[in-house]
Amino acid sequence: MNHLDDDAELYALGLTDPERTVEIEAHLATCEECRARVVAAESAAAALAATLPPMPAVRRANPWWAGLATAAAVVFAATTALEGNAAHAASAQLQRTDTALVAIASSHFGHTTLTSQPGIIAKAIYSHDGTWCYVVANGAPRGAHVVMHRGAAVRDMGALDSGAPATLFVHNPGHADEITIVADNHVVAHGVPAY
Repeated sequence: MNHLDDDAELYALGLTDPERTVEIEAHLATCEECRARVVAAESAAAALAATLPPMPAVRRANPWWAGLATAAAVVFAATTALEGNAAHAASAQLQRTDTALVAIASSHFGHTTLTSQPGIIAKAIYSHDGTWCYVVANGAPRGAHVVMHRGAAVRDMGALDSGAPATLFVHNPGHADEITIVADNHVVAHGVPAY
């Protein structure tokens, strides 16, 4: 598929048919330039909707559809703003995933499945030289953190993102003796890497 051209703006406004929408979303998953164009179009539509003057009060003599048009404009503005935020979040997630995939492709790595509580599936993928670690967890509680243990040292590497699955890419974690995922001060997953 080539770049989206005018379909980027039509998609941002929700004006593409369902079949074309599926094609566009597949393209957006791989094309940063078109994602940026859609985000810009959604932001522009939201900004334009926010600058429209308020609608005058509806008098009883006005037709019934005047109130409906006002409601539709509000829903359109809110939806456009939410979609813009969602597209930006998706773009940021793809960028984090791209960073992890480049690291994985360019180095020797190992992986371990983390023993997890029911409903959580987690894996740690890590470089043998300790320069990176990528933790992927499905079903982990919101706000869960990745913690690395080495001897008596314990390092909180940060929170998993809010994606599904949730991920965290860690630069230069070193060689951990154990990798855990902690939520509300409870270990919900743990594993031992083999360097």
